[in-house]
Amino acid sequence: AGVVGISAGALGLGLARLAVLPPQEYVHFHANWALWLNGDRVDFTGDEYMEDVGLCMAADAELTGPGRVHLHENNADVLHIHHDGVTWGHLLQNLGWAMGPDWVMTDRQEMYRDGEGARLTFILNGFSVPPVNERLIRPGDRLLTSFGSESVEELVRYRFPEVASNASTYDEIFDPAGCQGQEPETFSDRLRRAFGL
Repeated sequence: AGVVGISAGALGLGLARLAVLPPQEYVHFHANWALWLNGDRVDFTGDEYMEDVGLCMAADAELTGPGRVHLHENNADVLHIHHDGVTWGHLLQNLGWAMGPDWVMTDRQEMYRDGEGARLTFILNGFSVPPVNERLIRPGDRLLTSFGSESVEELVRYRFPEVASNASTYDEIFDPAGCQGQEPETFSDRLRRAFGL
C-alpha cells in the first residue's frame, strides 16, 4: 500500500508540474562578421576556431563560454549565438584573441594598437560605431572590424560589402551544435522535464 501511495503521489506531482511547466525556450540566433588586419582578411576557417558540433547544448545552465557564441563547420562568416548576454569581445576571447577599444591581439600574441596612421575601426550594419568589445551581439548583426589606415568611407564602400549577410538564413535551419536546433520542444520532451527524466 505504501509503494502504491508513493507512486500515486509521484505521478500526481509530475502531472501537476506538467500542467504549470512553461515551454522551454532556447536562445539561438546568428550574426555575420569579418575582421581585417592591415588590408588582409583574417582567416578563421581553421579547425582551431570551430566549436565541436558533437557537444550538445541543451540548456543555458550547461553553456560554457565557447558554447555561448561560436563558429562551426569551418564557416567563419556566421556566428552562432546561444545566450542573450554575449558581446563581440566574448567572441574574440572564445577564438583565443582579445580586443579592447583601440587594440586587438591575435591568438599568436601579436598586438595591433591605434597609432602611426593605423586605427581600429568598427562598421556595424553599415555604420561606423564606437568600440564593440562590450557591445551585445544582436540577431542579424553584420560587423566589420578593421585595423589599418583606410578611412571609414573606404571601409563602408569596399570592405563592408564583403561581410556575409546570410545570418537570417541560419536562423531558420537546424543547428548541428545544439540539441534543440530550431525545433520546438515536443510533448514527450516536456513530459520528461516535468517528471525529471
